[in-house]
Parts: sequence; structure tokens; C-alpha cells
Amino acid sequence: MTAPRRWILAMAAALMTAGCSSSPDAAPPASVPASSSPSPSASTARPSATPTSPFCLDLSLFQMGVIAYSAEVGAAIEGEPLDFKELRRKAALIADTGEPMRASAPPDIAEEFRTVLKAIDTSVSNLKSGANANDVLDPVYGERNRPAFDAVENYDCGGGDS
Repeated sequence: MTAPRRWILAMAAALMTAGCSSSPDAAPPASVPASSSPSPSASTARPSATPTSPFCLDLSLFQMGVIAYSAEVGAAIEGEPLDFKELRRKAALIADTGEPMRASAPPDIAEEFRTVLKAIDTSVSNLKSGANANDVLDPVYGERNRPAFDAVENYDCGGGDS
């Protein structure tokens, strides 16, 4: 079946793209010396953007879910039928992961993050028998929301420039 395989491929791609910020090869944040660990006062400038914030702890999972949902919806571009049940399941997982993250979203990504949550909710709400594929595709791939998807997909809590 193609949906589980597509899900696995999307997850693998997301993992390879996102990397793991706690890996030994990861570079330390530019603002924190490599020889010291960040103190609570060092994170006061952007408390919600620290790698240990609720937002950042779940960001990779959220990004993978969004990539998987986008890939599944994108199959309609090539004329493949949409799996309504699978898309609803993925959208529910994204919402379950994203809603608790909303409160601690860093200011430099908060608006884009809310846009992505709303766009996926809009997309999945258009999954109805007889619905036009564009009604499902446009919230995810349309010009208005695509920059927010790109920003969230590329966001890194590891202390890179914001």
C-alpha cells in the first residue's frame, strides 16, 4: 500500500532534513560558548526559543507530521486519489502535537506556526465526498500559506539566527 510507504519516506526525509539538535556533531548555538552550558539568565532574551522549551521539544515531530500531510495531499496534484481517513488521522496528530506548542511558540515563528495549524485544519475540513481537490490542496500549497509552511519546516530551535 502506498500511503504507509509514503509516510515512512516522508518521515525519513524529515529526519534527514531536520537532523537532531542533540547529536554530538551538532554545532553549539552561536550565542552560547561551547565550553559552558546555558544558564537560566542566558535564555531570558528568547525564553520560548530554547531547545528545551515545550515548542522546541516537539518541533521535529510537528515538522515531520506537516511534511507527511503535505506529501499525502500533494499526491492529488499528480491525480492520485486522496485517502480521507489517513489524512484525517495525520491532521489530528498534527493538531494534537501543535496545540500545546502554540503557547510557547517563539515570537519569530509564532504567526507562521498558527498559519500552518489553521491551513491544515482548513484543508482537512474540506475532505468531503465530491469535494474539489483544490479545496484540500490550496490551504497547503497555495501562495498565501506556502511561505508559512516553508518557515516552519526550516525553523531550528538550536540557536541559529532568527
